[in-house]
Amino acid sequence: MDKELRRLILIGLGAVLAIIVGRAVISSVYDDRLAAARVVRERNKLRGTGEAGSAPARAERARVADLRTELEGELERLVDDLAYALPPAFDVPAGQSPDLAYLQILRREQDELVKRAAFFGKSVPSNLGMPELNPTGLEDVLRTLRALHVVHRVVGAALEADVDRVAEITPAPVARRARTEGGFVRAHRVDFELHGSQRALRDTLAGVLAGQPYLALEDVRIEATDEDGRRLRCRFAALALVIDREHSALQP
Repeated sequence: MDKELRRLILIGLGAVLAIIVGRAVISSVYDDRLAAARVVRERNKLRGTGEAGSAPARAERARVADLRTELEGELERLVDDLAYALPPAFDVPAGQSPDLAYLQILRREQDELVKRAAFFGKSVPSNLGMPELNPTGLEDVLRTLRALHVVHRVVGAALEADVDRVAEITPAPVARRARTEGGFVRAHRVDFELHGSQRALRDTLAGVLAGQPYLALEDVRIEATDEDGRRLRCRFAALALVIDREHSALQP
C-alpha cells in the first residue's frame, strides 16, 4: 500500500509539473507571437508614413554618393571664397613679442581711424572697442587682432560712407579655444552701433560685405532716431569665419 501511495503521489506531482511547464511554454509562445505581431504593426505603420521601408536600391545609393561628391566639391570652393585669414598687417611677425606687436598694431589703428574720424568731425571710440587689459600670449593676442581687423574693416567702411558716429564697438570676450572654438567653422564676432543717414548706413553694410577677406553680417537692426526718420541707428554684428580643416564639415 505504501508503494502504491508513493507511486500515485509521484504521478500527481509529475502531472502538476507538466501542467506548469506546459503553461509556461504556451505563455512564452503566445507572448512571442504577440510581440511579433506588434513589430509587424509598427513596421507597417512606419512604412505607411514613409519613415521606414526596404533598403535603398543600388541606383539610389549611387545617386546619393554622386551627390555627396558634388557637395563636397562645392564646399571646397565655398571654403576658398569665404574662409577668413588674418592679413599680414595684423599678424604677429616671426620672432617678435606678441604683446609688443599687439600694442604697435593697436596704436597704428588708433592713429588711422580715431584721428581720421576726428579730422572729418566724426566720432569713433578711442580704444576701438579693444579690452582695457591687453591680451598676453600668442593665442589671445591673435584672437584680439582678428577682432581689431574686423573693426578696421567696419570703421573704415563707415568713414568712407560718411556715417555720423560709430557709437559702440564690442568684441566677443576672449575665451579659451578648448571650451569655445571647436568645430569646422569658428565665428569671431564684433558688435557695432552706427548712427547716420539711410544712405550712409546702407553703403557701410555694402562696403563691409564687398571687402576681402569675407565678413558676414548678423543681427542687423535699424531704427529711426528722429521723428522724420532721416537719422537712423544701426546695430549689427560682423563675423570673421575661420575654417578649421582638422574638423569635418559633416560633424553635427
